[in-house]
Amino acid sequence: MKKKRNNLVRPPLKWAGSKYRILEEILKRLPKGSRLVEPFAGSASLTLNSEYPNYLINDANNDLITFYKTIKTNVDDFIDYSKQFFVDENNTEEQFYLLRKIFNITSDQKLKSALFLYFNKFGYNGLCRYNASGKLNVPFGRYKQPYFPEKELRALSLKLVNAKLSALDFEKLFKSAKQVKGSR
Repeated sequence: MKKKRNNLVRPPLKWAGSKYRILEEILKRLPKGSRLVEPFAGSASLTLNSEYPNYLINDANNDLITFYKTIKTNVDDFIDYSKQFFVDENNTEEQFYLLRKIFNITSDQKLKSALFLYFNKFGYNGLCRYNASGKLNVPFGRYKQPYFPEKELRALSLKLVNAKLSALDFEKLFKSAKQVKGSR
């Protein structure tokens, strides 16, 4: 598992706007309680590096939340399945765009989650971007050997055991979130 000197666990996903770089400051300011609510989860770096009995992890990106649900269900199976996409044959522009077409039409949640991880590592700069039709349109990233984050996925799966996951607009999340005894 990749760690910095400060012993923070890196998330399995690259994510624009990740809280990872300012995590030490955020962690100092978190209140005590029995549940952490992360309304804009993104890479879930806050969840990965905090210690709460329960988590409410939310992001408006349904594909991201589906990815987290897939990890929560069976991380070993997901890791084995996802590794098939992290091969040299899939590190070409042609294959990348073919897999992107499949991602945009499939209803298979396991496949979609594995491809979501693939695009995060093989796509340009870890971007997650959709067009006006709601189709993923991240360009090919041209990386020599994209990193497969097995240890990071396993670390996240341990946190997801005690997590409720949702893909709501943050205003709807706050309206629906019920206070857990001992939480703030």
